[in-house]
Amino acid sequence: MQRRDLFRSAARAGLALGLAAAGRPLVALPGAGKTEIDDIGLMNTALALEHQAIWAYGLAGRSGLLSEKAKEVGIAFQGSHELHRDVLVDAVRRKGGAPIDAKKDYVFSVPLANEKDVLELAFTLEVGAARAYLSVVDRFHDRALSASAAKIMSDEVLHATVLRSVLGRDVVPTFGLIEN
Repeated sequence: MQRRDLFRSAARAGLALGLAAAGRPLVALPGAGKTEIDDIGLMNTALALEHQAIWAYGLAGRSGLLSEKAKEVGIAFQGSHELHRDVLVDAVRRKGGAPIDAKKDYVFSVPLANEKDVLELAFTLEVGAARAYLSVVDRFHDRALSASAAKIMSDEVLHATVLRSVLGRDVVPTFGLIEN
């Protein structure tokens, strides 16, 4: 039982980190003793992360700070996030909900003065998204949504792994410490 509680706490912390990276409130987290989880709310929280990633990769591509290879990878990752967005928008609508819109602008609390800064930001966003999906994958009432979230999570982990490598970090970090 203690092990399960540890994993639950880690998952909540992961979602909190992902939401914080996206500048989103923690409203998607169920409170203590709260068992009813809103699939549409969870999907819209994930959608907020996808909107932010799309915007951030677009900004990075236009910044003039990236090498051609880094820009090429960023465009590929942006395309991946656009696919995730489309899946989530469709799922929210199929559930009878209204998908949230992207913000016009996103503000990041880190300076973007060179390629390394941009890559560090992308890495932070990818890790936050991976942790957020990990946190919610088993919370959906609709198991098909859980499967979709798990597939998207694997993309986020792949993106973070590629960025770890580009940043010169060990590609296989200690389990649970991908953000280092």
